[in-house]
Amino acid sequence: MEYSTNSQLKYLGKPVLIMVVIISLFFFTVFFGVNKIKTLSEKSSKAKVLNNQLSQKIDILKSVKESVAQNVNYADIALPSKGVSLFGLNQVKNKANSLGLTIENLKATNTVTETKDIDKTSISFDIIGDQTNLDQFLNSFEKVLPLANINKLSITENEGLLSASVTLNFFSSEALKKIPAVTGQINSLTAEELDVLNSLSSYEMPTFGMPDVNEFPIREDIFN
Repeated sequence: MEYSTNSQLKYLGKPVLIMVVIISLFFFTVFFGVNKIKTLSEKSSKAKVLNNQLSQKIDILKSVKESVAQNVNYADIALPSKGVSLFGLNQVKNKANSLGLTIENLKATNTVTETKDIDKTSISFDIIGDQTNLDQFLNSFEKVLPLANINKLSITENEGLLSASVTLNFFSSEALKKIPAVTGQINSLTAEELDVLNSLSSYEMPTFGMPDVNEFPIREDIFN
C-alpha cells in the first residue's frame, strides 16, 4: 500500500509542477502586462495634454490683436533660415542708392556658425559720400531686418568726401527642430512674447529693387 501511494505521488508530481509553473508564468505575464499598459496609458495622457496645450497656443496666435498678428511677419524675417545674404546685399545697395552714396567692392562671405542656433553671414563693401548721409546709412542698420550689426568700420576723408570700409554681420537661424516644453494651462501669449512681436515691428523690413540697366555690361555682337 505504501508503495502504491508513493507511486501515485510520483506520478502526480510532474503534472502539479507543470501546473505551478504555468500559473506562475500566467501571474507574471498579467503583472508585467498591467504595468506596461499603465505606463503606456500615462504616456498617452501626457501626450494628449501636450497636444491640447499646443492647440491652445496655435489658436491664441491666430486670435491675437490685429496689430500684433501683423507683426508676426517681422518675426519670420528677423532670423531667416535661408537667403540672409540676399536680404543683406539688397539692404546695403538700396540704402546706399537712396542716400546718393557710392558702393564698391560689395561681397558676401560664406555663412558660419556664430552660436549653437545662430549663423552669421558677413557682407563687406566700400562706400563713398558726404558725412551726413554716411552717418544716416550706418546708423540705419541698428533697426533693419534681418538682424544685423556693424562688425568693422574704417573711415578716411578725401576732398570733402568720406570713404568707409564696412563689414556688416547679418544673422540667420534654421527653423526649430524641437518644440520647446509647454507646461500649465495656456490662456494667452506671454508678456515676453508680446514684447518681442511689438519690438520687432519697429524694425525696417528688407526691400528689393530692380537693378539699373547700366549695371549690366553691354555684350558685343559676336557675329560681327
